[in-house]
Amino acid sequence: RRAATCGELLRCTPRETMANPIVFEDIFGLVEKNPDGQDATFLKVERIVATSENYETNLLLDINSMIYPMEVGERFMLALARTLDESGAPDDGVFNQSGEESLADKYEYVMHGKVYRCEEQPDNKLAVFISFGGLLMRLKGDTRSLQQIELDSMLYILIRKS
Repeated sequence: RRAATCGELLRCTPRETMANPIVFEDIFGLVEKNPDGQDATFLKVERIVATSENYETNLLLDINSMIYPMEVGERFMLALARTLDESGAPDDGVFNQSGEESLADKYEYVMHGKVYRCEEQPDNKLAVFISFGGLLMRLKGDTRSLQQIELDSMLYILIRKS
């Protein structure tokens, strides 16, 4: 069975060619940490809530706060990419130890995960859910800005503070 893009689920235009590895990119502002009060539950993980500046996208993301601490009010660039190869060449799923430059070199925090759900929302919005080894993300925004994301695909999340 062919994987549908989240946009195709909503009868939108199909994704573009693989030349650009980035399927989503925007600047976010962190507005809240641990909205459900889970401070004591996970000592090394915080759930952040952020809103984007360009696409009016809402983000809910579990992040390893021991490795990458973030504070309310901080701005950060977030990108989702199919591969870390800047030319868009597909990954073979193995960490590249060659020392060659990659998209990861331009960011401070990188995780790899799977798109496990896409949900239609009111007002032509889409919610995309990705699991990064148990750290979860929900990206909710306009269908047009998220339509290149494929259900069941593997994506990298790349973050750097602005």
